[in-house]
Amino acid sequence: MNGFLRTEVLSKRFGDTIALERLSFAVEQGEILALLGPSGSGKTTTLRLLAGFEAPDAGRVWLDGEDITSLPPARRRSGMVFQHYALFPHLDVGDNVAFGLGKRGKGEGGSVSQRVRGALELVQLAGFERRKVQQLSGGQQQRVALARALAPEPRVLLLDEPLSNLDPTLRERTRRELRQLIKRVGITSVFVTHEQEEAFDLGDRVAVLRDGRLEQLGTPDELYERPRTLFVATFVGRANVLRDEVAQAFGGKPGEVVVVRPERLQFSAQGLAGVVRERRYTGASAFYSVEARDATLRLEVQARPDAAAIGDTVHLEATGVLAFPDERGVATP
Repeated sequence: MNGFLRTEVLSKRFGDTIALERLSFAVEQGEILALLGPSGSGKTTTLRLLAGFEAPDAGRVWLDGEDITSLPPARRRSGMVFQHYALFPHLDVGDNVAFGLGKRGKGEGGSVSQRVRGALELVQLAGFERRKVQQLSGGQQQRVALARALAPEPRVLLLDEPLSNLDPTLRERTRRELRQLIKRVGITSVFVTHEQEEAFDLGDRVAVLRDGRLEQLGTPDELYERPRTLFVATFVGRANVLRDEVAQAFGGKPGEVVVVRPERLQFSAQGLAGVVRERRYTGASAFYSVEARDATLRLEVQARPDAAAIGDTVHLEATGVLAFPDERGVATP
């Protein structure tokens, strides 16, 4: 396995709890990798192992051909953006960014003040050196934290849910700006998130974790259109999960679970009969909740806003399905 940054069978336990089990992946130079998964899946533990804040029980971490598994954080040359930014309220913006330089500010591309000025220009906060942190918006504080991480010119950038403190509107705009900035700098980056939309918007590829194991690593398209497991199919995107006779009615074989995306279900003249119980308008389309099989089954359908009304009797057909072995012990999100 090649890659600018890579892990080899990383494992980590905290007491009797398995945080990571034999985790291996590679990140190419300049690539953005998103670590996506539910709470407790091992995302933040992975990031802390990459940063050197935790030591693995087994496995190795490689960066640019160097085994950094035993190196302390200061010698790894990785920049870290924490979930709550960890800005110092008693320091102004310039001093917060300079704190990230430590003893590395001089002799590596200019004085501390030059490096601070360059980092703030990079995140479009030129002239903010003497501003107080408390005077900044949430988005500006996030950019200060990013400038502090980038000022020492790290080899890799690590971000732990960097947008979680922002309101939804600001979060959407900021993640576009963050991706543009990372791509402009060209730095290899790994970030943690539990939100699929954020992972798909920011990441070149996405690693889906579950219970400390890697379920699948691929592009957003691959994860959505060609999930390898039932967990990935239901965790990534909206999904109708069908079993037994209903699964077979939609093309599944005995012993298979069938997953149908809402946009892959359509109202038709024939097919599974049901009644529209709810409708949620979203603009270009609407989501319909269809009750079928004597109210024992609810299916979500995405269709035109005028495709049906509450109380209508409808029939459903699938234009595409995903099939997986029916492992009843495997929980779906």
